[in-house]
Amino acid sequence: MEGKSHVVRKQYLIKKGFQLRFMIVIIVSMLLIAAVTSWSIYSALMQTLINQFHGENLALIKHAITYKLFIRSLLLVFAIAVLSIFISHRMAGPVYKFENTIKALVRGEKVREIGLRKRDEFYDLATAINSLIKSMKR
Repeated sequence: MEGKSHVVRKQYLIKKGFQLRFMIVIIVSMLLIAAVTSWSIYSALMQTLINQFHGENLALIKHAITYKLFIRSLLLVFAIAVLSIFISHRMAGPVYKFENTIKALVRGEKVREIGLRKRDEFYDLATAINSLIKSMKR
């Protein structure tokens, strides 16, 4: 399989439902971790600042910290969303190929062996389906 020609996919949302659910699970997980961590750091920092500053200075510092945390959180969510699409593509692309190949086999059509990209997942399943295809050609 590794000796096959290099395939570059141009469409990253192959299995939209799966990939979007995957992205949501990843984002929610990361947000929960980030929220707990941020809250712990924020509350400890604010307690220290309250002891050191008073009045208007404290309000300005609190606003600056809150704003920076918010902006960075938004950037983090965007980065995680993009990354999860690329990661899920390595799973969804092969699954898409497997489905199409198996549907073609059921219809009695002639199919080629499944070739995966170097970083795709499910090589073992591709090997098993390719073995099935070879045995059906005999």
